Amino acid sequence: MIEPASSVPRGAAGPAHAGPREAESLRERTRRAVQSELIDAAQELFARRGYEAVTVEEIAEAVGISRRSFFRYFGGKEALVLGKYDRQGELFAALLAQRPAAEPPWTALRRMFDGVVEYISDPALAARAADLDRVIQGSETLRAGYLERMERSQRLIVAELARREREREREVATIRDGAGKADGAGKADSAGKAGGAEALGLASVVAAAFAAMSTARRMAQEAGLPLGEALDIAMRAVAAIGADRTDA
Repeated sequence: MIEPASSVPRGAAGPAHAGPREAESLRERTRRAVQSELIDAAQELFARRGYEAVTVEEIAEAVGISRRSFFRYFGGKEALVLGKYDRQGELFAALLAQRPAAEPPWTALRRMFDGVVEYISDPALAARAADLDRVIQGSETLRAGYLERMERSQRLIVAELARREREREREVATIRDGAGKADGAGKADSAGKAGGAEALGLASVVAAAFAAMSTARRMAQEAGLPLGEALDIAMRAVAAIGADRTDA
């Protein structure tokens, strides 16, 4: 499983804050605290009895709230387990948007995963993530929901990579022949609209990066390596294979 980035980097797209909103901030902190309690209680129940056997009523009762109150925090059991993946694509796309414009896509994708590496490097959080993995893998419903969210995330990342490539092409065109931003932008935009091949290529690159992360997560402990180092090895291996095929 891919853990989402822990936060949006400073300066990335996100909710605007017009000024101090202390009352709202307190409500939001309280909401997050209750959500966290519900998640903890649910994971413990799921681990003991399995996802399908546990009811919303039992989760709510475990933290001392009513079934009706539960639905103020989550739309259901699936939302409780998978809700943190709902904005994963947006968070990753925001991280990509912060990378230097000239940075190669593969390097930018590796750096995009820094938040995941940091998260899993905390032993307590890593144990929590492993528990969640087991819950998701133990339920066909959750596996399907997780894969759907992963696909949605990857589409957003592909869109951000395409935007970065168009921006880079505009800059290169302007520097190379002085054609001007308007002309360069028009060519890049028309190519982007047409570009089924470009989208396919970028989608393949993103899928390969996620596969490398999943493999690194699965094998890092077995190899006796920190996740960051295992991910570097995995992504270098994929890049090397790609380079060999290109040279052939």
